[in-house]
Amino acid sequence: MQDLTVALTGGRLNIRVAAIIRDQDKILVSKWPDGTISLVSGRVAYGETTQAAISREVTEETGLTVKSAQLHAIIENFFTHCDHFFHEFLYVYDVETSSFELDQTAQDFEDQEILWLSTSEHASLRPKVLSDVIKDKSGRILHLVNQEANLVL
Repeated sequence: MQDLTVALTGGRLNIRVAAIIRDQDKILVSKWPDGTISLVSGRVAYGETTQAAISREVTEETGLTVKSAQLHAIIENFFTHCDHFFHEFLYVYDVETSSFELDQTAQDFEDQEILWLSTSEHASLRPKVLSDVIKDKSGRILHLVNQEANLVL
């Protein structure tokens, strides 16, 4: 499958999904080699719904099976990484899994460290706006804009 990511003049457009997986007062996160902490996430594939993408990404990265996924937020995310500008649409889902037993043989498990983070540490998540999503208990689908960078051509 081909990811929905497009190289453009000055940067890249991404369509991604992220999972909020809770176990009592903890959330499941990915810690990357550069120290960045994010929700379990990945790119949507061409022809794939965001709902199907979140199930696939959770399984690929953790080995967990998704029981249910409810859209919680849509984030328009503008940032730079490695001197490239990114314009990203991030669909964040509240996800329930059939268990909390991680599979270390999962397809993408070795690319990052998968660990449980106390919900009180949500401010360490990137992008920073995810902290607002984690705290939100409104029951409504949020639409947020995270403007960490501006496109400069």
